[in-house]
Amino acid sequence: MSLQKYLNNLESLSGKKVLITGGTSGIGLSIVDQLLYKGADVVVLARNPDKSKEVKYRMLEKYPDCHLDFISYDQSDFKSIETAIDVILKEHNDFYALILNAGCFTTYKTQKVDDDMSLTIKTNFVGLAYFLDILIPKLNNKHRIIFQGSLAAGYYFKKPYDLYKYKASSFQQYCMSKAGVEEIYNHYRSLDLENLSFYLVEPGLTSTDILRDFPFPIKQLGSLFLKAASHSVRKASLTALLALQENIHPCYIVPHSPFTWRGYPKIKPFPKKRNRPYLYNLVEETIKKGN
Repeated sequence: MSLQKYLNNLESLSGKKVLITGGTSGIGLSIVDQLLYKGADVVVLARNPDKSKEVKYRMLEKYPDCHLDFISYDQSDFKSIETAIDVILKEHNDFYALILNAGCFTTYKTQKVDDDMSLTIKTNFVGLAYFLDILIPKLNNKHRIIFQGSLAAGYYFKKPYDLYKYKASSFQQYCMSKAGVEEIYNHYRSLDLENLSFYLVEPGLTSTDILRDFPFPIKQLGSLFLKAASHSVRKASLTALLALQENIHPCYIVPHSPFTWRGYPKIKPFPKKRNRPYLYNLVEETIKKGN
């Protein structure tokens, strides 16, 4: 089956409002494109206003009748998160689904934010936990919450005891932050909230600009590997699109290849060995400390 045929076989999203964080580049941008193609009203939460304007121009050229809005949102900044939540609750509380896609992978040169916490951990893990801590108790309607996971969550990383002074390589920090995303997902799905459905999706291996901050040799080698082993950004976006289908109940969705590197989406049980409840406890302590 061709990718276009697979996408066409998915049910229409016409009349449904979908919010997505980090939708101006990479997989997030591809998801936005596919959402608009399927007729969804899309609201992108994004950090860079220039990118937002560029994306809006491109999407309106491609889909002249689309409904596309933007909210200023920086997942590494608590005040930005609070402001964005106010906008969501006042203007977009009728959303059908929220796709939590925002994330980054930074080197030591670009990772410091404050109090010795790396930008990778602050954005991917702590900021996401803070966002949901505030938002979820205020949601009254039925919504789908879709977490964008990563293969990296299953790789080895040094167990952190303090997220502010977590001494590990950039790659280990990224793996830990993505394991943290999984644990936030595990926490909320365990609550059995009546009005909310939780999904974890993985895009597989994809050639994106995630290595943009790395030295030239690493960036080149990494890009070559991804081009050889990965699938397209458009195919990587399909796991999130599948989670939006009415007949798909809360689940874990990954590409269908043996190592979940690539391919069309499939549903599978979440690996129990990747349950790390200490990570959720740690991020909650970190948020309280930060406030």
